[in-house]
Amino acid sequence: MRLLLLMAGLATVACGSAGEERHSATATVPVAEAQAPPVAVPASLPIPKGLRGELLFQSDREGPTRLFVLDLATAATRRVGSTGDWFDEEPRWSPDGRQIAFGSTRGQKGNIDIFVMNADGTGPVRLTDHASNEQGPVWAADGKSVFFTGERDGRGEIYRVWLADKRVERITDSIDRAIMPATSPDGRYLAYAAQTIMSFQIHLIDLTNGSRRQVTSGGGACRPSFSPDSQEVAFVRLDQEPSRLEAVKETGRRVLFEDAKLWSYYPDYSPDGRYVAFSVSPQHHQGEDWDLALMDLQKPGQFVRLTSGPGNDRVPDWKPK
Repeated sequence: MRLLLLMAGLATVACGSAGEERHSATATVPVAEAQAPPVAVPASLPIPKGLRGELLFQSDREGPTRLFVLDLATAATRRVGSTGDWFDEEPRWSPDGRQIAFGSTRGQKGNIDIFVMNADGTGPVRLTDHASNEQGPVWAADGKSVFFTGERDGRGEIYRVWLADKRVERITDSIDRAIMPATSPDGRYLAYAAQTIMSFQIHLIDLTNGSRRQVTSGGGACRPSFSPDSQEVAFVRLDQEPSRLEAVKETGRRVLFEDAKLWSYYPDYSPDGRYVAFSVSPQHHQGEDWDLALMDLQKPGQFVRLTSGPGNDRVPDWKPK
């Protein structure tokens, strides 16, 4: 795969972690024109018949942020992991679906560390132990290591921790701030949001040779997520309010979802590539109320709201087949 190499420009918007989207981003260059923004359909559409699978996500519906699984076939939701005087966030299934990586303050030092546990919530193991926050874990394609954002040197950088011996390797090291890693299913690429001066754009590292390039342009961009075939990267576009979802690949970019009244964040493709799960909210910070949503990519603009009620449901992650 060769994603577009695009050049940075100027602009400023907000972007950040699952708990606080408060950073910025920019850029401009000629690329293929994005398709016309789709018109959102009210979220009264039924969940597609025959839809199967499980969505892992975080929610503060019980107070502190916990981890939950939504069964798409039955609409049943269950909590995963024990409760205590801590919070868990940003969960990710392992490639084989047998484990979950997540960030947690359960280390009792007040900062966030990276943990893994079994898919049923048992056997949590702490992978990192550092005074700085370490969060946003994503699995390497072979399941042997986890990439994450760390602040060991006073700013966000991407690191990698190996499950076998908990060895930590630094991946990014430049004047850019690097956060929100995402890995391609074929194991070749690592995407992340990089800040240069006062802007964020999606950058790409080829893990086979170390080459790096910028793959988005225009207004600020963050929260990258790869399609199952590793050919496309979905992301959050932040050049206006509310945010929208776009995607970029070698042939250009496209708008995935846009609604004049809803913020959209945290895109994640289904294992077959037909659907995108994400979160929507009428507000971003004050007054926010995030719910899980589902969009069929064959029906642009239409979406189903999967959760409702009090609590912020964020960062959905499809369980691998």
